[in-house]
Amino acid sequence: MEKLDLPEKIKNNLIKKQYGVYNHSAVQICSWTKKALTNRGVCYKEKFYGVDCSGCMEMSPVSMWCQHNCTFCWRPMEYMKNIEIDENQVDSPKDIIDNLIIQRKKLISGIGGHNQVDRKKWEEALIPKHFAISLSGEPTLYPKLNEMIRYLKSLETTKTIFIVSNGQKYEYFENLINDELSQPTQLYVSIDAPTEELYKKINCSVFSDGWNRTIKTLEALKKIKCRTVYRMTQIKGLNDLDEHLESYSKIIEIGTPDIIEVKAYMHLGNSQMRHTKDQMPEYVEVLEFAKKIIYINNNYEIVGEMEPSRIVILKRKDSKYETLIEKFEN
Repeated sequence: MEKLDLPEKIKNNLIKKQYGVYNHSAVQICSWTKKALTNRGVCYKEKFYGVDCSGCMEMSPVSMWCQHNCTFCWRPMEYMKNIEIDENQVDSPKDIIDNLIIQRKKLISGIGGHNQVDRKKWEEALIPKHFAISLSGEPTLYPKLNEMIRYLKSLETTKTIFIVSNGQKYEYFENLINDELSQPTQLYVSIDAPTEELYKKINCSVFSDGWNRTIKTLEALKKIKCRTVYRMTQIKGLNDLDEHLESYSKIIEIGTPDIIEVKAYMHLGNSQMRHTKDQMPEYVEVLEFAKKIIYINNNYEIVGEMEPSRIVILKRKDSKYETLIEKFEN
C-alpha cells in the first residue's frame, strides 16, 4: 500500500510559510509562542487554561487532509479529497512526534538569536510541554491517534494535550467513551452552524450525512470523561443572527460541553476568496454574541475574555472542572 505523503509542491509551500514537515505531518511555531519567548504576551490557552505558551507544540499528524471544506478555513478547500486513511499508510506515533519535535527545535532555534528573547524561557521551550493537535487537517483521520495520545502521555515532559476535531468521524468519539487512557486533556469539536442548512453552507462536508455525523459526535461527547469544548467560529452576518440562537441552545444541550469558545472568523489565507473582511467580527461583536448565547442558555457564564484574540470563554456552571488546568496529568 502506498505511503501517505504530501505532494512536493504543497510541502515546499508549507516550508516557505515556516512549517516543519515530516512526510504527512507538520508543526509550526505560532505568533503567540514567539511573543511569549520575548515576554510580549501569551495566547488565550495560557491565559485561560494555564498551558505553557512558549512550550506549545502546535501540530497535525495529517496536515492537509480533512472531510470538511469550511468556507472560513485558510487552506485551499478544493485540495484534499482523501477522507479514508489506512493505518498501513501512515507513520507511527513515535516517528511523528520525535521527528516533529526535531523540526520544531529547528524552528525555535531560529528565534534564539533575537536580541529580545528570554534565554531561560527559550532553553526550556526547546522541549514541548503542551501538544495542540489542531494545526491543520483533521486529526481523527490519523488512524493511530489513540496510540499517539498514549505515547504523548508516556513522555515525562508532557503536561497537557488538546485535540480539535470537526466531529465527522463519530466512531472515534464513541470508542473514546470507555478508553480513558486515550483521552486528551481537553477535547474540542468545532461547531460553526446551529442548523443543517447553515452547516452545509459553511462546513461543506464531503459526506452527504455530515450533519448527522456531527450530532452523533455530540451525543458521544456528552459521555466522554475528559474536559470537553465547543469551538464556535463567528462569521458576522452569517451564523450569528438572532434567529439562530434557539438552534444554538439545542445544539449545546446535546453535547453539554464544559467550555464554549466563541472566536471571531479571521480574514486570512484562502478564506479571503470566500468571505469579505466585513464578515470578521470586532471583539465587541464577539462579546455581544457570547452574551446572547448565555441569555438563551443560562447554564453557562463568561469566565474569560481576550480582546487581541477576539475570543470569549464560556463555562458550564455545573462543570466539575476549573477553567485553569492546575493539575497536570500524564
